[in-house]
Amino acid sequence: MSTPEDDALSWAGDEDRLTTGSPASAKRDAGGASSVKRSTSSTETDATPELPAGLSSVALIGFGIFAGIYLLFSVAWLITALRNPTQIADALGNAMFQFGLWLSVAAPAIWFGAVLYLGKDSKVSSRLLWLLVGVLVLIPWPYVTWAG
Repeated sequence: MSTPEDDALSWAGDEDRLTTGSPASAKRDAGGASSVKRSTSSTETDATPELPAGLSSVALIGFGIFAGIYLLFSVAWLITALRNPTQIADALGNAMFQFGLWLSVAAPAIWFGAVLYLGKDSKVSSRLLWLLVGVLVLIPWPYVTWAG
């Protein structure tokens, strides 16, 4: 019979979940008490793999600030693309100009995603530096000069 403490830590249907192959730390023995099954074989080591350390609060705030800047850049490039009166007489030239204009709308999101994905194994400071470089490279100059 289980104790009130064990009942407080279980939900109805836990038995169904436990039979479907849950982690060994969550399995309960027949008495209802938690038990971690540990192998006694000599081939298994007790060393557990290190979990990756989470980002610091400052890094998360920095990434959030850069994400906001890149979102504003995308909106500024979108406004520029929608209000662009330029038309080129050559059909191929016009198509390439329009493609480049719409690619400039997606460029801030692509840069942000590329820095986070490709720099996942590098230091946080280098990722923040690459995001700063992207802010300087991707400034929407047509919007800035048109609005000013």
